[in-house]
Amino acid sequence: MCNHFTFNVYGGQEVTHAYHFTYVAKNSEQELDNVNKELLCKALEATKKVARENLQVFLLQTGYKYYGTHKGGEYLAPRPFYECTPRHKGLNFYYTQEDKLKEEAKKSNFSYIITRPNIIIGASKGNFMNFAVSIALYACIQKELGKPLIFPGNQVQWDSLIDHSDVCNDAQFELWASVTKEAENQEFNIHNGDYNKFRVLWPKIAKYFDIPVGEPSNKDPPPKNGEVKCQMPLVEYMKDKKDVWKRIAHKYSLDESAFDYATWDFADAIVGRAFDEYGDMSKARKLGWNKYVDTGDSYLRTFDRLKKLKIIP
Repeated sequence: MCNHFTFNVYGGQEVTHAYHFTYVAKNSEQELDNVNKELLCKALEATKKVARENLQVFLLQTGYKYYGTHKGGEYLAPRPFYECTPRHKGLNFYYTQEDKLKEEAKKSNFSYIITRPNIIIGASKGNFMNFAVSIALYACIQKELGKPLIFPGNQVQWDSLIDHSDVCNDAQFELWASVTKEAENQEFNIHNGDYNKFRVLWPKIAKYFDIPVGEPSNKDPPPKNGEVKCQMPLVEYMKDKKDVWKRIAHKYSLDESAFDYATWDFADAIVGRAFDEYGDMSKARKLGWNKYVDTGDSYLRTFDRLKKLKIIP
């Protein structure tokens, strides 16, 4: 984050709209809450100190963890997720962030907007929560080894409805919402607007990489509601695959460090769940947001982008 002096030199005093997207993972829930609250507090402090009364809107992106998707079980909200869904009991760092933003907005007389996407599809390096990049690297390794694209999760998640959020669609919505007066001081779910299951998406991904599909085994007992269960956890499977990636990178003149961009534990958390994850978007639709994105196409565009970045062959 820029210090106040740098922020001011580069036109910070002219800021009218601010957008906050940071996230730092921690092992304990209390640490997670503390560090992400601190990140938001510093952003608010720096923005207010420089922009002063010019600040009109501060947008915070959170996500479906607000609805307890990272906990499951008794913490998981009923589907579809509505923005007004009551909070689950106990700690949730998104609750802390949202409360802090609303408090500061009221105190300093600016408006807030909160957006809640789910799995964000986009091409980037070093993003802690990058499912598409991880799956692309996994597919390349499977192809190099002559193996199918095995769905590493479980049968329940294979057949569950799950929202995805195209990164460009997210950005366009957030810009639109931030200049739409009726959207001020509101929370919004944002996703592609289509209905998807991995049963439908996985064959499209496998076809892109020209490898067979490997479906999940239905022999294992189904996972419990709050349990993450993978038939082939990527965090374990990939432990001895770095040399395979180096071979691929050398063969196609790719970024050898790309393997380090993958977040196997996050990918496992996505495919290993055992419940539907879909949110209602009526609130945004009523204000005039009518864009839809084909999630399968979004993945393919992301893979094309990864090729241009020399991350995959």
